[in-house]
Amino acid sequence: MKKILNLVLIIFIITALAGFSFACGAQESAGEESQAAEEQAEETTAAAEDTTAAEETKDETVAQAAGECPAATSVQLESTNGAYSDRMPISWDSIGAQQAYLSHSTNNTGLFIYIANFETTENLKDVALSEGQAVLQFTVTVVGEGDPVPVSVGTYNVKEWVDNYVSAGIRLTGGTTVSLSNSSIDTAEFEITSVSDTEICGKFSITEKWTKMSGEFKVPVMK
Repeated sequence: MKKILNLVLIIFIITALAGFSFACGAQESAGEESQAAEEQAEETTAAAEDTTAAEETKDETVAQAAGECPAATSVQLESTNGAYSDRMPISWDSIGAQQAYLSHSTNNTGLFIYIANFETTENLKDVALSEGQAVLQFTVTVVGEGDPVPVSVGTYNVKEWVDNYVSAGIRLTGGTTVSLSNSSIDTAEFEITSVSDTEICGKFSITEKWTKMSGEFKVPVMK
């Protein structure tokens, strides 16, 4: 009888130890799984924060590239000596067709901006003009590396033929184009404030011996 009791006691102890070991193992396994889950959650959170930061940086970059655009194009232009305004009175109170064209070559990009005081669907570069009609035109030369060279926001030189140079002129009837004289320019301000695939924006203020012009532009890029 005593042997039987001892045997039962031994079996009970073995069973209890096995249960304790199983419980410890299960608890340890649960702890490991919990720690792994926490680490994964932390990694997910960190990844989400990195993504958010990257998106915010991208948004800021896009916003900076987009820059500022006026609500609409406006031009104030007059002949300071009456050379062409007397021959053909020109009003810029109403702005009509506007076009911008890009021409790319290695290490160089040409930007051509045309602003007319009348409506047309024709190319403003060589459209026939009637009395009272005129086209203000800017030719911007952008020098850089690569092909194509991107047009950047910033100021452009009006007086000297250097990198990032711009020339201005007014095309009139009869094939006449009034070009501004670099040596006679007193005020020379031209700035591109926004560049996108569809639109070029900027502002200008140029005064020389015979012509005074200022304004801002929001011109669609033509394909």
